[in-house]
Amino acid sequence: MEFEHKWNYDTEGEVEETFKGGDQKLHNLIVDTALDNLHTDINEIPVVSIHAKDTGMFYDIMIDRNDMLETLSQNLETMEQYEDYDRCQKIFEAINYLKLKK
Repeated sequence: MEFEHKWNYDTEGEVEETFKGGDQKLHNLIVDTALDNLHTDINEIPVVSIHAKDTGMFYDIMIDRNDMLETLSQNLETMEQYEDYDRCQKIFEAINYLKLKK
């Protein structure tokens, strides 16, 4: 699987902070990737591959098509916290689309 986005961090601790700290850049990428793939047939959508140089560990973040609705719903709350209302509107429309599609 090829990832368009690849992020490198010097330490495992920096990677952990990205996950724990609610990194807005990461959430934006997840949302944008989900929205870009809303109408595709890809079952496992690659978002970003994250590499910690000190340990050599890779973390591949993907969206499973079956979890798309849940992923968008969770990130709607996050985008509200960031006051990114443009993304909120797009997520809201995508959630409605997915609910109607079922």
